[in-house]
Amino acid sequence: MSAVLNYIKHKFGEPAELRALLEKHPNFAVTLEPPPQSIAVSSVAKWHEWGKSSSDHPLGVGGISGWCYNQERGGYSNCNLKQKELIEFGFCERVEDWQCDIRDVVGLSSSRFPLQEFKSLDHMIETRSPEMIEPITPEKLKENLAWHEIRILNRNPPSDYFERYSWDGRLFLINDGGSHHFSAARYISSRINVPVPLKSRLYTYGINEFAIAGLKRDFEMFVVGWTAVINDDFHSAMKNFSAVYLWKHLPLPYGKEQCVIFLPKSDARSMKVASVLHQAGLFDFSKHLDELIDRQVELSSI
Repeated sequence: MSAVLNYIKHKFGEPAELRALLEKHPNFAVTLEPPPQSIAVSSVAKWHEWGKSSSDHPLGVGGISGWCYNQERGGYSNCNLKQKELIEFGFCERVEDWQCDIRDVVGLSSSRFPLQEFKSLDHMIETRSPEMIEPITPEKLKENLAWHEIRILNRNPPSDYFERYSWDGRLFLINDGGSHHFSAARYISSRINVPVPLKSRLYTYGINEFAIAGLKRDFEMFVVGWTAVINDDFHSAMKNFSAVYLWKHLPLPYGKEQCVIFLPKSDARSMKVASVLHQAGLFDFSKHLDELIDRQVELSSI
């Protein structure tokens, strides 16, 4: 009886199975939390790579997959879409011979200890190698700076370089080694107020606000829980309602248990689905993208 009732509701434009899915799978509704912040550059969400992360897609970079009702194929079938806004989603600006002070650096890319365990470089050096910051003197500073693995200072040209993510704002040193001596030197420098100038390439990654505007123009977007069971049930609900949807995983370091659902605004049935998801309070990805842009603009003015 429920199947017949759902069929009738679907005919009248009511996505009944989707409503049942929301009740059956409470973990379909998720909140997109920022990754836990640490001194590891890997802890920053790589939004600039998100649009190009589907390079293995049949359509290449910018391709996303989903399902649609295709009369030529005689039913509901998979479909691929190459989205210009995904190709242009992120950008990179490179500056040669960029200069800063050692105290401006707040994170690193590599160390013999897990960088994800530490909230600050000071915390790491105090915890792991306190002997390297005793005594706090100019001589101890020079000793640490002379360590050969601090390649930002002891290679010509330096092999280490800098990265900054516009929606994050922090400055990271992409290092091949010397994490503890570098952190110790930074620690002492800040306490005896002795500048240590650094110079190398700076890569600044950003998000294209015009690409976001284009995605928002074409789609309603939601972040949802994405397990195998949910995937199957959602697909079934969308198929039986003949609604178009596409999906894409989030960038690293987010896992595969969440994804972004794209609902085309050109499809009336997809918009019925979007209305239900909005009513149910599912995570609005468009608003999250707006927040990232706001943050990027705010930080760029500092």
